[in-house]
Amino acid sequence: MIWDLEFKSFKTREIREDVRREYDQQKAKLSIIEEEIKNWPKDKDEGDRKRLEDKTELIKRDISRFEQQLKQLDLEITGSNPTNEYPDGVQGINHQVDSLQELKLMLREHIKNC
Repeated sequence: MIWDLEFKSFKTREIREDVRREYDQQKAKLSIIEEEIKNWPKDKDEGDRKRLEDKTELIKRDISRFEQQLKQLDLEITGSNPTNEYPDGVQGINHQVDSLQELKLMLREHIKNC
């Protein structure tokens, strides 16, 4: 069970890294587009500018979604103490592994004493 949870933690971290890369790419793209809008020439078509502004809204929505995914993946790995958002707290994979390691030590001690 410990190995299973450690593997799950590893795969979750891999997924998190992929999401983080996408997040960083979207943040960079947003920065470039916002700079382009800020320096928009007066003689250029305003319709193109409006399309870029619409694109920034879509990118901001994607960024927000990525932030939520990162938060959820972090929560799955590390868990959370009780908070307003999670009144009962959340037990993460790392906590489960630690608990099982403690149980393993207790079982070894119990076997020695029997």
